[in-house]
Amino acid sequence: MVIDEFSRIGGGQVFANILINFLVKNQYQTFVESDRYATYLNAENIIKTPYKYYENIPFFKLYYYALKTKRFMKDNNKGFQLIINNHPNVFLYKGNINVMHGFSFLDPIIDSTGQIINKTMLFIIKTLGIYKLYNKSNFMYNSIYTENLAKNLFPVLGIKPSKARVIYIPVENHNIDLSIKQKNRVISIGRIHPDKHYEYVFEIARHLKNYDFTIAGAVNKGMEAYYKSLLSVKPNNVNIIPNIDNDTKIELYRKSSIYLHLNPKENYGISVLEAMSYGLIPVVPESGGPWIDIVSRGKFGYSYKNIYECPDIIKGINYEDAKNIHESVNRFSQKNFEESMLNFINDVIN
Repeated sequence: MVIDEFSRIGGGQVFANILINFLVKNQYQTFVESDRYATYLNAENIIKTPYKYYENIPFFKLYYYALKTKRFMKDNNKGFQLIINNHPNVFLYKGNINVMHGFSFLDPIIDSTGQIINKTMLFIIKTLGIYKLYNKSNFMYNSIYTENLAKNLFPVLGIKPSKARVIYIPVENHNIDLSIKQKNRVISIGRIHPDKHYEYVFEIARHLKNYDFTIAGAVNKGMEAYYKSLLSVKPNNVNIIPNIDNDTKIELYRKSSIYLHLNPKENYGISVLEAMSYGLIPVVPESGGPWIDIVSRGKFGYSYKNIYECPDIIKGINYEDAKNIHESVNRFSQKNFEESMLNFINDVIN
C-alpha cells in the first residue's frame, strides 16, 4: 500500500508515482490509498479515503479530514505486507516506512534552518498529540537536509525513530546537445504557489533585461488568484506558462541554460535535479535540499545568500560548467534508488 493525496501535483506526487512503478516492477500487488478525488492519480487498485484538500484550507478543516481519514485507515489497512506512507503529516497512519519530504510535521511553523517561528501553533500541535503515533516508527528522508531537520525536531515532538534512511528520489540523466542551449535563457519550474517566491524572478529580471525568463508550473485549485496577480505585474522579459504539458516542459529544458530556484525551504528540489539532467546550470539559495544535497554546497552549480546577488551571479556564470553539472546527476540514478529502497524494505519487514 502506498498512501498519498493526488488532489495536486508536486514533488511528493512525483515520488509516489516512482514508488508505485517500482513496487509493481518488483512483483508487489500494489494498492494506492488516496484522497476522495485522486484527480491526478492514474493507477490500478485505488482506495479513496474521506481526506479532502485544497490550497489555503483552514487548519480546523484539515484536522477534521485528517481524523476522519485516520479512522478509515485503521479499519481498512489490515492484511498488507508493506505500507509506505508518503504523506504522514495528514494521513495519520504508522506505515512500515513513513516518508519525510522536509520536516512536514512542522513545516508551516519553521524557517529554512528548522527554527520554530510560531510557538503558539507548536503548543497546539503538541497538546493535540497529533504525531505521537509515529514514535518508534521507520522513516525515509528525501535528503540530508530533511534528515538534519528531523534530528533537531523529532525530540520536540517526543518522537524517537526506529530505523531511518536517506534515499534520494531518482531522475533519468538525458543525452543532451549542449550546443543548442540559448545562453541568456533562464527558467523556473514548479507549482505556481507563493512558497516558490516567483515574485523574486521579476525583481531579478528587471536587472537583466537582455535575458529571457520563463516560469512554468501547475496552477492548483485555490491558486488562481495568485497566478493572476503574477500576470498583472510581470516584466516584459518574463513569460509564465500555467499547467505546462510534459512535451513543452522538455523542450524548455532542452533549449534553456540556467535554472533559477527561489524557495529557501525546499526540502529536496526535484525540479532542480530534473533541470540539471537536461544540462541546465542551477542557481539556488544557500539553504535547503538543493544547496546541501543536489548542488553539494556549490560543487555542482551556483548559489546566493539573498536575491540581490542573483543578477551578478547569473551574469558571471561559466557555461563550460554545464558538462560537469550534467554528469553529476548520475548520483541520483534509478539503479541507486532501487537498490537503496529494496534494502530498506527488506530491513523493515524482515
